[in-house]
This record gives sequence, structure tokens and C-alpha cells, in this order.
Amino acid sequence: ATGELGSRVFKNLITLVPGTDVIISLYNPKGATPEIQRSGVEVRQGDFSKPETLDEAFKGGDKLLIVSYPSIAYDIRVNSHKAAIDAAKRVGVKHVYYTSLMFADDSKAAVMQAHLTTEKYLKESGLIYTIIREGIYCESYPLYFGYWRFGNPENEVKIPHGDGGVAWVCRDDLGEGTAKLMDTHKNETVLFTGSKAITLSELAGIISNLVKIDPPLQLKIVSEDEYIASNQGGEDFLRKWATTYPALVRGELAVVDPLLRQVLGRDLKPFEETLKEEL
Repeated sequence: ATGELGSRVFKNLITLVPGTDVIISLYNPKGATPEIQRSGVEVRQGDFSKPETLDEAFKGGDKLLIVSYPSIAYDIRVNSHKAAIDAAKRVGVKHVYYTSLMFADDSKAAVMQAHLTTEKYLKESGLIYTIIREGIYCESYPLYFGYWRFGNPENEVKIPHGDGGVAWVCRDDLGEGTAKLMDTHKNETVLFTGSKAITLSELAGIISNLVKIDPPLQLKIVSEDEYIASNQGGEDFLRKWATTYPALVRGELAVVDPLLRQVLGRDLKPFEETLKEEL
């Protein structure tokens, strides 16, 4: 309830149900935000990395939302998620919601592998489940856009493998949608995406127009080695992240699903609006 997605789910959830009906599990309860402290929810200590803390954290709960562990590292992610699912089953939680990612069922992208393993484990757990494949955050565009950010003097954005569309969606819309979904879609996998797919080439044009970049940004397809050499960060991480781009080329991130708009009952926030807020 304190991370980028979890905090937004919490903010919306407490407008839908009384705070006294909600239990928040934090690895450090002293880190509860003022909003959590004012809400009347019960805050318990529960740490993914310490499975022995999870039974007490989840005890008495009827539904559990597992917000995926914020790491691309496969083992730590899978082990954390499995520990939470196992604890939920032991203490009698009936329905588990899990925030996955919108890549395809057969995706080879490294970032999706822990999600696919977790999804399978949850489906086989015997618990009622809802898997929410969350769309690609508008706010995370630099990860996909060659790590380019506003203020960067470079006019060339280097990515490996090729271009493709992304159905970008802002975190606020995902948080609200996830909160409002938490009474439906039993034993289903659902997809939350933005309203349209925008390619990285199109994104280069949008950004160039927004901030008056002249000459405009250009997308350049390079080898993995050149992509890694042109970015700061560990080679191992960048090599794994490069596996995202074949998925992008395949169209895995370009799927547009109307469900989020239907759940919210309104239009989604345009990607361009999020970009303007970055200026």
C-alpha cells in the first residue's frame, strides 16, 4: 500500500469499503503513510522475504491482493509470491488477487517469467483467484524508450530488435481499476490496458512536439551490445531487459482491451497528459 501501484489501489479502496474492513500488510509498519494512518485500517507487519511473518499478517482476511514484488530478479520474485499464496491458503483466505503484467502467455521477455510462474502456481493453489495483467505504465516510458528522459541532450533514442506499439496506461487509472475490480472476475485472468497503442517512433514524435525538440527525436534500432554500451547500469540487467523488445515487436504490448474503461465508467487519462506532467 506504499508503492507506486499499491498506494493508488489503497487510495481508491478506502473510498469503496470502510477502513475497518481492511488489513494492510507492510514489511515496515512504521513506514505507513499519513493517509494509511488516518484511514482506520489495521496495519500489520508482513515481509515477503520473511515468510514466517505472513500468516499473522493475512489471518482473518477474506480477500488478499498481492502486489507483485518490485524486481526483475526471477527467484526472489517467485519465492516471495509463492510464500504469500501459501500463507493465504494456510490461514483461510478465500480469494487472492495478483497484479501481473500484460505480456503474452508465451512471452520470452525476462520481466514476464516470474509472473507466468506465479500465475500458474496461483491457479493450481485451489484458491479462488483473479489475475490482473496490468498494462504498461505511462510513467515508465523511459524503460522502453531507451532510457531517454526530458532534459536529455541526445536526439537519438537507441533500442534493440525493433519498434512496436504499447497500450500505455497511467498508474492512477490502474490503481482505481484494480480497487474496483476486487469483488468480481472469480477464477479469471483479466487485462487492463490503455485505450490505444502508440509505437516508440510515434512517441518520439509526440515528445519532440511537446518540448519543441529540433531536430526531432529519432528512434534508432541497434544491436544489443550497442544498446547496452549506450546506457548506464549493470550489463546483466540490461541484457535481460533487452528481451523485452522482441515481445514489443511481436505486438504483445499493443493489445487494447476495453475492460479498464468499462470498470472505471469513464475515458482513460491520455498518455500525452502524463507526459506533460513530466515537463
